[in-house]
Amino acid sequence: MQNFIKNSIQSQKVFYRYFRRKGFRRFLKENVLESEGSNKTKAKSIALGIFIGISPFWGLHSFLAISLSVYFKLNKVLTFMASQITFPPLIPFIIFLSVKVGAPFVKNRASFENAAFDFDFIKDNLIQYIIGSLLLAIASAVFFGLISYLFLNYFGDKKRD
Repeated sequence: MQNFIKNSIQSQKVFYRYFRRKGFRRFLKENVLESEGSNKTKAKSIALGIFIGISPFWGLHSFLAISLSVYFKLNKVLTFMASQITFPPLIPFIIFLSVKVGAPFVKNRASFENAAFDFDFIKDNLIQYIIGSLLLAIASAVFFGLISYLFLNYFGDKKRD
């Protein structure tokens, strides 16, 4: 398991180095707009990556992104790129939003007043986090999938299924 986590962290480092070397504009042009597949397939790839990135499967994002994109015959690069939404500055916001979204679906809601974010807090609110995380992942995947489809239709070539 430790090797798997190290490989996952290493794959994120490689992605970020690749992204920084190319720059945002060139990366967007080469890996999104000019990549193979229709706009619908690209949007589905991005939506799947966002879903996997926000889902509570910590440590498995890279593996799930590649595996599911192969299984569903989607664009692997776009899926992997979109699954990297959980980079360190965004993780606290994603966890906070997940706990907030999951609150209406559990009896004992988490209170953030004077909360110590330790193992007991996580253990007591794990179900709320998992439910909220899955709902947030679904909503984000639908939203970003639609936005990317509209973006690709507006800026990309007009290939369609």
